[in-house]
Order: sequence, then C-alpha cells, then structure tokens
Amino acid sequence: MRPPIVVVMGHIDHGKTKILDWYRKTKVVEQEAGGITQHIGAFEVEIPTPAKVGLARLPDGQGSRPQASGKITFIDTPGHEAFSKMRSRGATVADIAIVVVAADEGVKPQTKEAIQIVRQNNLPYVVAINKIDKPEANPARVKQQLAEEQVLVESYGGKIPSVEISAKNGEHMDELLEILLLMAELENLQANLEKPAEGVVVEAHMDPKRGITTTLLLREGRIARGDTVVIGRSVESTKILEDFLGRPVKEAKASSPIRLVGLSELPLVGDTFRTFANKSQAEFFAASIPQEIKAASAKIATLVEGEEKPIFNIIVKADVAGSKEVLEESLKKLAGDAIGVNILKSEVGSINESDVKVAFATKLVTIIGFKVKVDASARELALRGNIRIVMGEVIYEIIDEVKRQMQEMLPPIITKIDLGKARILKIFKKEGNKQIIGGRAEEGVMRRGAMIEIKRAKETIGSGNIIGLQREKREVEEVGKGAEFGMLAESKTAIQAGDVLEVFQEEIVRRTL
Repeated sequence: MRPPIVVVMGHIDHGKTKILDWYRKTKVVEQEAGGITQHIGAFEVEIPTPAKVGLARLPDGQGSRPQASGKITFIDTPGHEAFSKMRSRGATVADIAIVVVAADEGVKPQTKEAIQIVRQNNLPYVVAINKIDKPEANPARVKQQLAEEQVLVESYGGKIPSVEISAKNGEHMDELLEILLLMAELENLQANLEKPAEGVVVEAHMDPKRGITTTLLLREGRIARGDTVVIGRSVESTKILEDFLGRPVKEAKASSPIRLVGLSELPLVGDTFRTFANKSQAEFFAASIPQEIKAASAKIATLVEGEEKPIFNIIVKADVAGSKEVLEESLKKLAGDAIGVNILKSEVGSINESDVKVAFATKLVTIIGFKVKVDASARELALRGNIRIVMGEVIYEIIDEVKRQMQEMLPPIITKIDLGKARILKIFKKEGNKQIIGGRAEEGVMRRGAMIEIKRAKETIGSGNIIGLQREKREVEEVGKGAEFGMLAESKTAIQAGDVLEVFQEEIVRRTL
C-alpha cells in the first residue's frame, strides 16, 4: 500500500492552505505574498493514530479498520483564476481531491472550475465547506448551489461526501481527515517499490547558492541518493536528495514529495521523470524523447510581419518555473486588436545585466520580476537607460500594473462632433495666423474654442480654431443659427469672403484593455 496523494482545490481565499496548515501545524498562508498560494506545493503529513481520528467506516456493514498508511501527501494549488493550468496539472497526479467552498461566499468561478477538473480526471473527491465559524456562514445555501452544479452531497441524497469545517479553529477537521482515510482505503492504492521510480515535476527554480532545484512527486517505485534519473530530456544524478522540508534523505518511496538539488538543466513544470540502472540506459532513453520538448527559457515570441498596432515588449524573470509559466499565459491574454504582447525572454532567476542589455537594444521593453532580486549592476544600467522594471510578489498585481502601462501606449480614440456651418461675409483684419472675420451661422452653432475646417468651392483648403466670438459687439461663448457674428480665428490659411466654415469639436477618449 502507498500513501494517498490528495489535491486541495477551490476558489481564491476559501481556505485551502489553511486546511493544510491545521494538519501540518505550519504558517504557510502568512508566508505567502498577499495571503495567496502562487505555486504548487507538495507536502507530506503524518496521520494521527486511529484512536485520535476514529476508524475508517466501510460501507454496507463491513465494519471498520484503520488506514494502513501513516502518511498523506497533499498538493496545495493556487485558487486565483490565473493559475488554471497549474490546478489542472495538480489534479492529474492526485488520487483524491478536496474541493473547498467557503460557507460565507458559496460556489464561485474557480469552484466550478475545480469541479470540472476533478470530473475530467475521474478523481474521487470530498467537499469541504470551510469557514463555518463566520457569522454569515450558510452551509445549506452552499449545498444548494452545489446541487445546481450537479454535485449532490450525501445530505442532499447524493454520493459525494461533505464535511462542514473551520480550518481556523479546527472544528470537524478530524472528520475530514477520517473521510480522506476511508476514501484512500477504498481506492486500494498500491505501488511496486522494486520498479524504477517514476513521477512528475511539481516545481523548479534557480537557487542562487545551490543551483537548479526541483520538487518531484513520486508516483511509482523508489528513488535513492546516487540514482541516475531522466527529467524531461536531461540526464541527472541524484547527488542531493531531500524531503519536502529540505532535510537530507537517503531514499524516498512512492507518493513522497522530494527535492533534487544541483541539476544541470531547469526542467519544465509537468515534466515526467524516471530512474535508470545506469547512465547509458538513461542517455539512450533521453535521446528517444521527441525534440519538440524544449526549455521554456529558450522561447522567444515572434512579431506578425507588417503589424501596425503597438507592441508591448516584455522580459519575464520569475522565482520558479510554475510562476514563470503563469506569468507568460496571463501576459499573453492582455494582447488584443489594439495592442500586441511580445515576450522577448522568459527565464527563472534574478534580473541581471544581460536582461537590461536586451531591453536596451529593443525599444519600449518592460522587465517583469516576480519574487526575484535585481542585481546592483542591472539596476544601475536600467536607471541610466530608462528601462522600466515592474517588481512584485503577487502575480495579479503585476498583471494590473502591466495593463496600466500598456494602456498608456494605446493611441486615444478621437471622435469628431459636428457643431455647425457658417458663411464668411467679410474680412476685417489679418495679423499672422490670427484673422478677424464676420459671418452668418447657417447651421447649428459657432462655439468659442471649437475647431474649424475651411471650405472653398466645396474643397477643404485649411483648418484652424475659434479663439473668440462676438455678437452685436459683445463677447459670447456661442452663436446660434441665423445670427451674424464677429470671429477671431487662428489659421495658417487666409480666409476669404464666401468661404464656408465647418465647425466641430474633438472628443478624446483613452482606451482601456
């Protein structure tokens, strides 16, 4: 038997990480920027003794017995809408899912998405109705909303288990654990520890001191220090093997999250891995993997030839591969008919002098840094070259700032509003571009501050502005149809008697994305 892998899914701020905190007694939520989880984390939790959590209940009077395993591996996934692909990836490696719904807010967009993902992956799941300690909590309304999504919990006559909990004060948290133990036992999860280790890359990042570090989740077999492993298309040696807390271990078994340190290449999140008996076997296997699998850091967006709309050029630097991927996807969605997005470079690691030089060589480039530092030399060069750097620790706040900068690049929408027409009767005086003229309004109104187009024999011969207006020798703001007027106009074109002035205003509206 192997421990179950449980994925926790749900809408942003509905308490997914708080649930894990209760079991592992840590404070991950408080360490996350903005109070949200922004990359997938895999954690191993020791299960309390059956006496504390109760015995697993078997159906149809089969009695009860304790779960064989003493551990559960939890996968914590982000809830914000920008992290859809990461949530889906987490579900594909899990055995069981917890769909978390806040009792005070009910079913939200990412709740519906989580339900869809577990259905697509045919995952057994339990609904955890969280935050029942809040005065505005309404679990009955949540169950009704779930029923509208074709999720019938047991108390509604369905087959989906549910539990009303408070991850804040621990209410019914043991019951949720008990349900997970029962579901895991009914799934009869097994692994062959004699097989080569197989699994998936959960996260990867560049550690400034230790080099490329990746978090792996074992689905099968056993991995030991010194093993040869193929991750993606790279052949590696497990020189430094750690558990999820960073403690050195000699080996790890199926369902365990582990860290490998000091890799030669940065793997992609979602890459598979497996161990081999020797390096030659590993190299043969790696060579057989299709070449289209390429490192994301080498990806450079191309511009459409002949593109006339403005292009917002971006260099992305992120702390881990998962965050980098989410940033890329979110930034691409900002592109539209009015403006394009071109990702010049996307890598894991701090912002360095090379990044700034790339930006300096390409006009209108913004460097985005997510949870990374800026090298001192790079910062100084960016200041000298007036290169914009957007830094942050919450992805959707970075996206909002990029969106604001993109909107500044958009040309405004200028709408011409016709006001009226006038025929010029007499020219009184001309000094430079300023002309004093007299005329009669034939349509609409003449308005001080408006713009004019000068027509002669139905041809447009010039343009200008109305600086001042007089009616019966009195200064006025506007003159209506049929009235004669005196006008101080500004135009490079010499106006003549008989010319027609078409008067209009321009309305300038800033575009938004």
